[in-house]
Amino acid sequence: MQSCYAATTFQQTITTTVPAAVNVTAVNTSAAQGTINPATGVSSSPVASFRLQTNGADTNYTYVVQASLLTTGGTSVNAYAQIASNGYILLGNNSPTLYPTVSAVNDIKSGTPISANNANVIAYPLTNTLNNLASATLTNNSAYGGLCYIVKTGTSKDGTLIQTVGSNPLTSTYSLTNDRAGVYQAVVTFSANRNP
Repeated sequence: MQSCYAATTFQQTITTTVPAAVNVTAVNTSAAQGTINPATGVSSSPVASFRLQTNGADTNYTYVVQASLLTTGGTSVNAYAQIASNGYILLGNNSPTLYPTVSAVNDIKSGTPISANNANVIAYPLTNTLNNLASATLTNNSAYGGLCYIVKTGTSKDGTLIQTVGSNPLTSTYSLTNDRAGVYQAVVTFSANRNP
C-alpha cells in the first residue's frame, strides 16, 4: 500500500486604491503684513505664501488663488486687476467707515484710474514666485468670481507659491489727500477644488 501526500496552495492578490488628496497651508504669515509710506504710497512689499502638497495629478484638482477686499456696506469684491498684461492686487481700507466704494474699485480696474475717483483703495503690481510648481496663470473665470490665478503642479507633488506686492503703487491709485490713514488689505485665498 502506498501513501500519497498533497499540498494545497491558495494565492490571493489584494489591491487598494489611494484617492487623490491635497493639502494647502499658509507659510510665513508674518510676512503678509507691511507698511505704506504715507508721503509716497510706497509699500514694504508684503507677501502671501502658500505650500501645496498633493499625491494627485493636475486633472484631479483645480488649484485657484483668489483675492478679495471689502467695499461700502461690507460687500466683498474681487481684488485682482489686469491692466495691459500686468497683474495687480487692490488693497482697500479695512475700517468699515472708510471701506472704498465699488465704483472706486472699478475706477482702478478700468485701466485709466483717476486718484480722485478711487479713494481708500490702492493698486500694486503683483509678482508670483513658484518653487517646484509648473505655472500660475491670471485667468478670468466666472466660476471663481472673475480674475484669479490657476496654478498647475506639473509633475511636482510639493511646492510653494509666493505672491509679492510690488513697492510702487499703480499711478493715480495712491493719494495722500484721498486715501485715508488706516489698515489697507486684501484677503488672498488658495484653494483646491476637486474635479469631477
